[in-house]
Amino acid sequence: MLRLLITVIWIYVVYRVLRWALVAIGAGLNRDSLDGDHKPVSVNQMVKDPVCGTYVLARDATHLRIHGKTYYFCSDECRKRFVNK
Repeated sequence: MLRLLITVIWIYVVYRVLRWALVAIGAGLNRDSLDGDHKPVSVNQMVKDPVCGTYVLARDATHLRIHGKTYYFCSDECRKRFVNK
């Protein structure tokens, strides 16, 4: 009986580890890196703040990189609001 219990626990632990690994791998593959529409931004290009919708030059913007995608913000306040969403 003890052997059966240990086997069941072992199978459950392996299942959880594999599931965690697959979720972590899936989170690393974001849509933006796969669909090819993510282009480098020039420092003189206007970028849109995702929080307030303001356009700002990329060189003047505050930025944040999440899962390979860069987000640009007009101010630190908008950046903080984005992070705390």
